[in-house]
Amino acid sequence: MKPKTCKLLLLLFLFSTPGISLCQSGMNARMQSLLQTTTLYVADAYEDVYGNPYVDEEFKEGEILFKDSSIYNGIGMRLNHNNDQIEFQQDGQILAIPNPEDLISVSFGNHHFIYGKYTKGKKILSSFFEVLVSGRTGLLYRRESVVKREQLPPTEMSGKNYRDYFRTVEDYYIKREGEPAFLIYKTKKGILKALPDKKSELENYIDQNNLKIKKEEDLKALVEYYNTIQ
Repeated sequence: MKPKTCKLLLLLFLFSTPGISLCQSGMNARMQSLLQTTTLYVADAYEDVYGNPYVDEEFKEGEILFKDSSIYNGIGMRLNHNNDQIEFQQDGQILAIPNPEDLISVSFGNHHFIYGKYTKGKKILSSFFEVLVSGRTGLLYRRESVVKREQLPPTEMSGKNYRDYFRTVEDYYIKREGEPAFLIYKTKKGILKALPDKKSELENYIDQNNLKIKKEEDLKALVEYYNTIQ
């Protein structure tokens, strides 16, 4: 990603674009602090990569809620899960929202995202997650796209013998209050291992409702039920 200072552009965007409202009295002060301490970056285009790394490729109007209770409404956004950033478009440029750790949530279309910590082996990392179930125990969904290369006959790629493409990995996580999210396997054994304190109740619920944990809707239903019996 090539860095490019866009402070003036962001200022003009936020204060002159119709449809964006500053919903809290502290927003001006927060915006001034943001402009003084951050740099926005122009996102890379993926012209030579087959496919795309977006939840929704088109920008969709939504809302950003910050930890200081300030809100941006009416911004067209999308999530890039190759670089794990929320992007918006202005004057033909694609820019990234800085400092995601300052966000409570980002919503657009039918999606609701949070930025939080998760465990990966012995490491604790941070990422954007889509919230599928909220509550004391949450169910989160994370996508990660990486660029891979495959070999092709030269005639199929204008003389090139390869093609770059996105490979997307999709994972599900359990999030408990005050703890990093942790990976679960989308199987009956995997979810029962993640929620062992109510194992017998969950087994009964799975059997009575004929749930197939590999189906996202059934996994969501099980976690929602778990929250009612904690």
